[in-house]
Formats: sequence, C-alpha cells, structure tokens
Amino acid sequence: MKRFEDVLKEVNLIVDEVLSFDIILTSVLIFLGFYLALMLIKLNPWYSLFPTLAYLSFLLYVDLNKSKYRMVENEYAPLYEKLRTAADNIKVENEVVDELENSVINDLRNVRVSSFVKITKVSYKVLGSVLLCLIILFASIYNVNFGDFSLVFEKVKEIPIFGEGSGEGGKMGDTIAAGKGGDDDAIYGEESIAQIGNQEVEIRIKKASIEAIGSESYEMPDKEFEETFPDEIFATSAGSYEEKITIENQKLVRDYFKELSKS
Repeated sequence: MKRFEDVLKEVNLIVDEVLSFDIILTSVLIFLGFYLALMLIKLNPWYSLFPTLAYLSFLLYVDLNKSKYRMVENEYAPLYEKLRTAADNIKVENEVVDELENSVINDLRNVRVSSFVKITKVSYKVLGSVLLCLIILFASIYNVNFGDFSLVFEKVKEIPIFGEGSGEGGKMGDTIAAGKGGDDDAIYGEESIAQIGNQEVEIRIKKASIEAIGSESYEMPDKEFEETFPDEIFATSAGSYEEKITIENQKLVRDYFKELSKS
C-alpha cells in the first residue's frame, strides 16, 4: 500500500508540473499582449500585470483542482477506470485490491510524460511570445504609438458634469447641467464692494495688468534739487576735465545721481 501511495503522489506531481508549464506560457503571452497594447496608447504598460495575475490565479485554481487520474486514463486507455478505482480503495487491504494496484503500477510504466504536453500548442505559444517581444522592442526603439490616451482621460476628468440644479428651499437640486462659459468682458464678475470685517474696501481691477489697487494710495513727494552748474562748460580730455571740477561740484553731482536712483 505504501508503494502505491508513492506512485499516486508522483502521478499528481508530474501532471501538476505539466499543467503549470502550460499556464505560465499562456500567462506570458497575455502579459506581452496587454503590455504592447498599453504601450501603443501611451498608458503605463505595467498595468498589464493585473489581468495577467488574475488569469494566472484563475487557471491555477481550476486546472490544479482537476482530476489527475482521469487525465492519465484519457491518455492511456488500458488504465481507464482502473487507476481511479485503485486510488479510491487505497485504504482497503485484500488480494483483489493488491492485484489491481500492481496492475496499475505496471501500466503506468508505459505512460510517457510527453503525452501530456501538446507540442504544437506549446510551440505556437513560444513563437507568439518571441514575436511580441520583438514587436515591443522595435515599437520602443522607434517610438511607435497610436496617440497619448492618458491626455484623453485627463480631459474627461476636467469636463464639468454636475451643475446647479433646480431645487426648493435649502435643498440641493437634482438637475444635471453642463457648465457654460461667458463673454470675455464678464470674466471679472459684476462690480461690487468687498467687505472685509467691519470695513468696506473698494477694489478696482485693471484688465490689462490684473492688478488690485486699494482705495488708499500714496504718492511720492516731489523733491526739488538745486541746479548749480559750473559757469563754463567746455569739452576737454577726461584727465584734465576731472582735475578742473571742484570738490563741491563733484559732491553735488554725486548727490544728484543718488537722488535719481532713489526716485
């Protein structure tokens, strides 16, 4: 009985490995397909992991819960119903069951693992994965795309869907309306007096410069400067002219330019 239990464990392990290999190949193909599609529309291609993981989890749950003994019997006709019968009566010990177990073990030696692998199917999946990898590589190098769909989603988010509805009292209305723009002259709203605290402040907005000017404004005081110049002004070389300007006049000119820079 112990020997037959080991044989059944080996059968389950081998069939699970074959199924897992096929599921992984299919998942890789799905991942590459979604990756290419998202890349061509300029969305994050790593979002393709979500459908791939969902598909992988679903298939692993479904395929790994299949009856492995029925799959073996379908591939090798002499084992039909014998393998399942022996597995169901594994706890029973008598001559008939022992003879059945020995017969099943002998028949299992004739079952090839390659019979569970669909070579044609696997070849197509591998070839498809290679082609998708090449297409992704060239599309990435030459920046091939069908447009930036991320901008479309951003614009959809900016569309005003809900407007002011018609309601009664203080309740919210139930009418859905789209927003509507006004004229350029009315973008600043109606003229009004802004009230801040207990004081009313009149604000005027200039359309050209968009500046807010308060009602309290200050003007720069007018300053008078002494107009004292040398009696004689004539052209001469730089060196000699500098020598003839008196110290008082030099100070006057310097103060004059300082006042100009302050104003």
